[in-house]
Amino acid sequence: MIKIDFQFDTPHGKFADALHLPDDHTFTEAEIQAMKEQRRDNWIAVVTAPPAPEPEPEFIEIDGVRYVKA
Repeated sequence: MIKIDFQFDTPHGKFADALHLPDDHTFTEAEIQAMKEQRRDNWIAVVTAPPAPEPEPEFIEIDGVRYVKA
């Protein structure tokens, strides 16, 4: 097993990761570079995604009083 450490400086900060490949892998340098860039791009998509909307609270009513359902 070989470990290929890599990092990218991006406008969103430094991204660092590693690829773990078998010793006898058959990936070309171009394929390995594409894997690195795909991981970087996936990370950028996560850190730049808009936040999920807050869920609207559910209410129950008991004897005319509304309560937030837990």
